[in-house]
Order: sequence, then C-alpha cells, then structure tokens
Amino acid sequence: MATKRPAKISKKRAVKVDKYCPVTGKPMSPVRMISHEGKSKIMWMVIEDFDGSAQQFERLIPTR
Repeated sequence: MATKRPAKISKKRAVKVDKYCPVTGKPMSPVRMISHEGKSKIMWMVIEDFDGSAQQFERLIPTR
C-alpha cells in the first residue's frame, strides 16, 4: 500500500494592497461584478463604503 505525503497547509499571508481610492484614500479590493445581461467583470472597489448608489458605481475602477 503506497502512502502519499500530506498536502502542505499554506500559510496565511498578509494581503498586499495594490490600489487606493483616489477620492477617499482607502484601500481597494478586487470584486467580481455581474450585470443584468449576465456578463461579469472584475472591478476595484472599497467594500466597506459601497452602498449601491450611482456615485459609488462611478468610483469603480476596472482591473484591466
């Protein structure tokens, strides 16, 4: 009976912040946004400030 090595548990690393909001200066996170048409795209946003208003959608920054 062959034995396999157990999988290594990855260490949790501190997340490096790549982008900051140009308006508030808070760190932004990449989030997948899905539209009504079914298309999705990844956008940078400040999760703690997002309330779904039109002003918040203007602050979204595309990742590409």
